[in-house]
Amino acid sequence: MANTNAMIGDAVGRDANVRAMEEANSGLEGALKTLNVRISGDDVKSRKALYKAYEEKMLPSIKQDYPGLRLTQYKDKIFNLWKKSRENPANQVE
Repeated sequence: MANTNAMIGDAVGRDANVRAMEEANSGLEGALKTLNVRISGDDVKSRKALYKAYEEKMLPSIKQDYPGLRLTQYKDKIFNLWKKSRENPANQVE
């Protein structure tokens, strides 16, 4: 029995769960910390700037390929191309 108590520790059942919850991070910040994800404000701004430049570059060619669409439809097509583009930082392998 002493060996079993040594493996389990002092906290058993509800006490163990309460202690684990107190030690764990909760909320969005805790989840991001657990996953080691960090997003800086500069990173978000640079990604938005890259997308905006890509959109401005692609808009004339998309308008030529698909005449008569609404601006939102052009932007949807450009966004779908952006998701697959090499210029998208999310698609670049480090």
